[in-house]
Amino acid sequence: MARTKIANRQPARRPTSGKLRSMLEDVGTPPPGPFVAAPFQEAALAAARVGDVLVSAPTGSGKTWIAEQAMAELLTAGRTAWYTTPLKALSNQKYHRFSGIYGVESVGLLTGERRINAQAPIIVATTEILRNALYGNSTTPDLMVLDEAHYLSDPERGTAWEEILLLAPRRSRLLLLSATFPNANAVATWLGEVRGAKPQIIAEHTRPVPLRYVMADGRGRLIPPDAVGHLPPSGRTSSWLPNLLRDLEHFGLLPVILFFPARRQCDEAARELASLRAFGPELRAAAIGRWEREFPYLKQHAFRSAVIDSGVAPHHAGHTTAWRLAVEDLLARGLVRAVCATTTLASGLDVPARTVALSTLARNSPEGPVVLTATEFHQMSGRAGRRGKDTIGVVVLPATSREEVREGLALIDAEPDPVTSSFTPGYVQVLNLLRRSTLQDALRELNRSLAAFECRAEILRLREAIASIPPDDLTERPCDDRLITRGRYERMTDRLRRLQKQGRAPEEEIAALKDEIVSWPCATCPVEQKCLATIENLRTRELRRSSLRQALHNIEGSLADEFTRRAAVLKRLGYLDESYRLTAEGMWAAELRHPRALVMAEIVRRSLVGGSTAAWAAVAGALATERAPYRGGEAGLSALVKLVRELVDFERQHALDPGDVLKQFEPEWDPGSRRRIPSPADRRADAVVAWMRGADWGKLLMESQSEEGDLQRIMLQAAEVLMQLEGLPFPDVRTAARDARLRLLRTPVI
Repeated sequence: MARTKIANRQPARRPTSGKLRSMLEDVGTPPPGPFVAAPFQEAALAAARVGDVLVSAPTGSGKTWIAEQAMAELLTAGRTAWYTTPLKALSNQKYHRFSGIYGVESVGLLTGERRINAQAPIIVATTEILRNALYGNSTTPDLMVLDEAHYLSDPERGTAWEEILLLAPRRSRLLLLSATFPNANAVATWLGEVRGAKPQIIAEHTRPVPLRYVMADGRGRLIPPDAVGHLPPSGRTSSWLPNLLRDLEHFGLLPVILFFPARRQCDEAARELASLRAFGPELRAAAIGRWEREFPYLKQHAFRSAVIDSGVAPHHAGHTTAWRLAVEDLLARGLVRAVCATTTLASGLDVPARTVALSTLARNSPEGPVVLTATEFHQMSGRAGRRGKDTIGVVVLPATSREEVREGLALIDAEPDPVTSSFTPGYVQVLNLLRRSTLQDALRELNRSLAAFECRAEILRLREAIASIPPDDLTERPCDDRLITRGRYERMTDRLRRLQKQGRAPEEEIAALKDEIVSWPCATCPVEQKCLATIENLRTRELRRSSLRQALHNIEGSLADEFTRRAAVLKRLGYLDESYRLTAEGMWAAELRHPRALVMAEIVRRSLVGGSTAAWAAVAGALATERAPYRGGEAGLSALVKLVRELVDFERQHALDPGDVLKQFEPEWDPGSRRRIPSPADRRADAVVAWMRGADWGKLLMESQSEEGDLQRIMLQAAEVLMQLEGLPFPDVRTAARDARLRLLRTPVI
């Protein structure tokens, strides 16, 4: 294959280039040879044949190979397996890969809105789909593979992962794969309690392709990590990015994944780098042409010429799945030299490159820019170095200031964050647990969770701390609790002084108060002086004891309290009876496994939507969670808005956090047009209904001012809502939901 080379000037020689060249002298391609499994891969495969396994190994070390070999053996033996990922894009990628390995007839795909070959022996799915199947007792595969197992810690997704581990039949073997699992032993110990046998831990710390770390200064020049003295003034020049790509090409460090914190920056970077033409456009045109035959709309993609002419492409959630898959394919085949990706997609870009370059050590969040965590940094840097293609992988850190250099060097040595539980009981879990057990049994089930397991050490510490606080050692006192007794005595004497000072209080009241004071234990206490001398120390100790007891109560009862409060809401709405057993309505509501399951159930129960296909499409769009289009009209959601407000009130009355669901149904202020615009739910619903009615994709993108990837996910999420509604025992709902879903699932949505 022809080497893609930048047809531009090379950087001038500089004082640090000699040292940098010596650092990178072993950059290159290893000699060809047959694949030989690493010892940790062989050990993990052997362990997966007989029991549960937790594999912790660096990115690019070949964890997927373990799963592929295990599934191949099961397929030969006529057995079954599920392979789950946290992202639909990853599931689609694995589906295409496994179909090529095992044959299309042997592999199925389940992602919520679509079912492809659902009875196949190997099923690729998102994590929530496997959780839902386990709730319904509809699957007992011989092997369950949980890729990216560190998602247990994810605040939004982690509960589903934990539920899988709790619900998985013991006859099914588990294979957990992760690149960042520093506390694997703790999680394995918990799994041993839950599953009856502790999984074998296979940990590999050595990367098959070692990493080198270099810096890029504000001019885009590569420098050694210790060349801080050569940094130019703080900040970046306007040409830093082209300079960086030239330097990477000069030192043989392409292809590169360039990480940026925002989608807009990815697209802008790709446009800027597209001006640097590269050799080999015919190869890239032929490669992307294969994708265009399957997805013809890619021929009009805004960055098609950038890929073909310059070997540069953006990769982020604003682009469709087909585009991202095409970019990943070209990157894997060495046909692109630079992919501009967002930091949040580090785990979604399942193709490594020779080099990874970080434009910043921060990422965007709803609260604004935040510094990368050690886990996020290692997820991104782990994409550097391709096994069998690179002798080393290179990570380029930003060095626009000495402070940034120090932060980057600290991240290199920082340990990834431990994997901890993010388990939170929701309505889906409450209904499905109570469908097969009593409330008391369900609460005991919560004690099997990783969240409860993690609390044990803290509970033991609190109990020991409480026990270590000595009791009141003034044993000869004439009272039981001298803090309460003395406090009451001082309040009475203070009140007497105020009454006597006023001179207007009735004599009877004063006399009664004096009698009470005289009869109080403090008035005749034989150890009053000792009491007064030690009471402040006692008060300090008892305040600490009270604080520790409150902390203990909060930890021990937090999961149970959340569960029972949600159960109370369901009982109030008629899904549970007085004994917390599922009613007839609760039975069908338990089949809904969406984050907005309660809203969906109430829409059906109250008959807020009839048999109108458009009305159900609007509801499905409103309940999607993807960012809303910038433009859109009102979608007739007044009844749904009223329902959401009512449910939010119910939750607040039961001390539950309703989250931001109500905000999704409230109009917003647009500072650009200086006017109020329809709510995010309205704008999503409006787009979904328009697409369902046959709108042109390009025109809808323009009118809604939405990014195509966002619009695609809105349609897919709406289709997922509709598919769940198809499973309810109401013919009119099922028919309308199915009709709406099938109309949504057309090119380029799928």
